Amino acid sequence: MTDKKQEKYDRAYIRMALEWAKLSHCKRKQVGALIVKNRMIISDGYNGTPSGFENCCEDENEKTHWYVLHAEANAILKTAS
Repeated sequence: MTDKKQEKYDRAYIRMALEWAKLSHCKRKQVGALIVKNRMIISDGYNGTPSGFENCCEDENEKTHWYVLHAEANAILKTAS
């Protein structure tokens, strides 16, 4: 693949990650992530609380709860399930 074509794909993946970020319930910061292998998206995720937790990322002082997962961690965990 040419560098120009790879750059086109990379820009598309960034746009998709930005869209995934909009799904986050976190108020302070929304982040999306994609895991890509050989130009195929194999997983995606966004920052937020783990399954089973209240879907609220910050406390009353706007501090992020310790258990909030990064978008990348959620994308990795998604591949394991």
